[in-house]
Amino acid sequence: MGEVRCVIHRDPDKTGPAVFLHLDGSFDRRSGAGLRRELRQAFDRARGARVVVDMAGVDLIGSECIEVLLVGYTRALRSGHGYQVVNARGHVRQALEATGLCPRSDDRLYAPAAEDAIEAALAELG
Repeated sequence: MGEVRCVIHRDPDKTGPAVFLHLDGSFDRRSGAGLRRELRQAFDRARGARVVVDMAGVDLIGSECIEVLLVGYTRALRSGHGYQVVNARGHVRQALEATGLCPRSDDRLYAPAAEDAIEAALAELG
């Protein structure tokens, strides 16, 4: 593949200003340098805004590109930017869940039960 297809735009949303990096296609080993460049440009445009990487159009992601997304997360932490990877599906989501870039699907299954247990315990104490 090698060719990185993405669009960057700045947009205010409900949680404040954000720069969106919309990715499309397959991101294999040869795409890593292009993705790195696009992510760097997104941070340059962000100027303190949150960076959101939209994975809705991604059908394949290799380990090199996952590493680039992790480096983006590290950069966001160091520079005080917000950073989110959103809309990943299928195998792409599973790979990103394994790295912690996306919340695990099963976390959502157990969260309501845990919240109910905590509320019940607090009610017994109070």
